[in-house]
Parts: sequence; C-alpha cells; structure tokens
Amino acid sequence: MSNNNINRLFEALTPNTEKKEEMFHNLLVQSRDGNKKNRGFILSKRLRPALLVAVLMVCLATTAFAAAYMKLDDVFMKFLNPVNQEQAEYLSNGAYEVDKQVKNKNGTINIKQVIGDSNLTYILMDFTAPEGTVLDAARYRFLNYDITTNQDYKSVGFKVLDDGNRSDNKISLAMSILTKNSIAGQNVHFQLKDLQAAGPFPGIFTTVIPDVWETDFKLDFKEYSTPYEVNKNIAMFGYGAVLKTISVSPISISLKIESSSMNEINEAAGSLKEIGVNQHLDNYPITIKYQDGTLETTNLFNGLHLTENGTQLFTVKTFENVINDKEIVSIVFFDKEIQFKR
Repeated sequence: MSNNNINRLFEALTPNTEKKEEMFHNLLVQSRDGNKKNRGFILSKRLRPALLVAVLMVCLATTAFAAAYMKLDDVFMKFLNPVNQEQAEYLSNGAYEVDKQVKNKNGTINIKQVIGDSNLTYILMDFTAPEGTVLDAARYRFLNYDITTNQDYKSVGFKVLDDGNRSDNKISLAMSILTKNSIAGQNVHFQLKDLQAAGPFPGIFTTVIPDVWETDFKLDFKEYSTPYEVNKNIAMFGYGAVLKTISVSPISISLKIESSSMNEINEAAGSLKEIGVNQHLDNYPITIKYQDGTLETTNLFNGLHLTENGTQLFTVKTFENVINDKEIVSIVFFDKEIQFKR
C-alpha cells in the first residue's frame, strides 16, 4: 500500500463521517487498479482483500462510535455539562431522537430529544414564533401542559437553554418531568397550551403567544439509573425509619424511606424554609462523597418530596448540572453512610 493510501487510511479512521464514503471508494479503486508508480511493496492478491475488509470493519466501528457520541444535541449537551468525555458518550447513548414538529399559525414546536432515568425525564424542544417576534425574556413556560403517563403524580417544569441567540424568534426549552417510577418506553399524548414569559424571579408570568400544540410520541430513552437495595435502619428527627433503596444516575438521586412515624417525621421537618430568591432549604438533604475526597450536599431543595399512605417517603434530588455518579463512594443520609461498591 502506498504512502498516499496509508495517509488516506488514517484519515478514514478519524470521526469525520463526511469524508468516509469518498475515502472508502478511493481505497477500493486504487487497490483494484494498482499503483503503477510505487512498486516498493506489493500486497499479495490473497492478503489485499483481507486487509480491506479489516479496514472497512474498523472504519465502520469508528463511524458508529462517532454517531453515538454525536447523538446528543449540542444545546442539550451544554445544559447537562458532563464531567468528562466518557460521561458525554454515556449520556449520548441513552438519548432518544423524537424529531417531531407541531405547527400552527402562532408558532412551531420541534420536540427533539428525550433523556432520563428512573425518576427524572428531560424533553428537549425548540419553540419558533412567527417572523418578527422576539423571544428574549429571562424565563418561559407553558401555562397548561398535559403529558399522559401511567403515573398518578408528576411534577413538571421548564428551563430556558442557551441556544446561542437570545434575541431572535426561537427558544430552546428543557421540560423536566419528575415521577415516582420510570416512564421510559411509554407512548404519550403531549399537549402544551399558551406560551408564557417572565423576567427573572420573582417576575410574574404572562401569556405572550396563545394557542395549543399537541402530538403523540414515544419516550424510548435508555434509563441512566443504577438502583441499590439498602434496607438500613436510620433515625430521622429522633424517629425510627428504614432506608429501603437508593437510585443513582448522572441527573438525579432518589431515595425510598418507610416509617410508621412518617407523619411525625414530616411534622418535625416542617415546611420548606426560604433563604433567598427562589431558594429553599432541603428538609431531607444527602451528602455525596466522591473518590477524590470532595463532598456535595443538597442543602437547597431541587427535586421532589412525596409522602404516601402515611408510611412512605419518596424523595428525588436533582442538580444544576450532571454529577459524576461513577466516582461516588458513599451517600450520607441522616445518621447512616451508605457505601457503594464499584
């Protein structure tokens, strides 16, 4: 194989999918016709096809890797802010491409991608208003929303993402759905009504584009969660309880607790205490310990607390960006430290 062909081979092995088809063609043509100007090293007819098959298999594998890594939308990736390339690839491999548009005279919603774990689902969407409309408010949401799942309870929120242009007629939104159980794989009916805008908190939301957008699609993402059976006795505000399970993913951590004194525990915890603008203390915080010795405590409440039957507490902790879940060595909850074996 000539030096030129070797250079082309190395280029083909890089994740540049736009050039691969042309390079494969050139390699096959030059191998078939021969390179009459370079005779220093000639492959046997028996070896040449085997080498080309090997090259093709490696290049196809590299292309598949690149496609998986590039699967997550850039705006979504910037919002999640993974800790390293390995986690970026992991997040990408769990994403599901919805790619569905709902359009009417007042705007278009493009539902792009979905990711999630056992309790938190993110739906990435773009909203494009008619030409001449400027969407530059600090916050946006929909006044009414309906997403049919098999869950009795869900908490829904919207976050404006940085799409690189805050003064045009398009915004990118991450819709978060907190549920007690996973909604992965479900077919859902999706309806959004009346886009609202507001300034920074505590600005009041007002409707800026009235209308209804609805469609159906599947939440076919791959869950990120790793569940752990714990079943440890703990003391919460002086009352006995059992920490049943912990579920860990890069986007949330959830805990299930049981106690015959759950009403007393909730009363002792009290209502959420506001300590700043749109900031409340977490009544049931956890502390995460990482392999490098750093700690992270959920002092602020971001997530979900759900009490059922007066005996069960389910709490989900969410984070501003993803966490390095693969580096967690233990989680401390009240008087118990739960070790994780990797």
